[in-house]
Amino acid sequence: MTAPTGGARTVTIRPDGVAIVVRERETIVDALRRQGLRTRYKCRRGGCGACRATLVEGRVGYHTPVSDTVVNGPTPQPDTRSCLPCRATPLTDVIIELGPRDRIVNVLNGIGGALPHTLPEGRTPATHSTRKGPTCP
Repeated sequence: MTAPTGGARTVTIRPDGVAIVVRERETIVDALRRQGLRTRYKCRRGGCGACRATLVEGRVGYHTPVSDTVVNGPTPQPDTRSCLPCRATPLTDVIIELGPRDRIVNVLNGIGGALPHTLPEGRTPATHSTRKGPTCP
């Protein structure tokens, strides 16, 4: 990970301990997606609460207002701060904790790391179309 510059902030995601750089005015989910990572979310508008995470440390803001009921859930816990990573933009460096059913998925895992394709001994790559039937001009 590179150090944040300008208005960028570092977001650490527990329990995995993954740290990402979130650009100025970028949401946490958008920063995860930009870096090939995914967490659970649905609407990406701050309306469903599927992405709700515990805000362990730091402050976040929302460029578009979101409902306190969605942010805090149907039964808010008085000593727990929550955020919606799909809409939250970090105002400081932030630590969030994903819910027990959530996890980070690296969707780019394996890209570029695949072994080169090898053909059986005595075979050579096809130099002509293997498609059967008429072809388009």
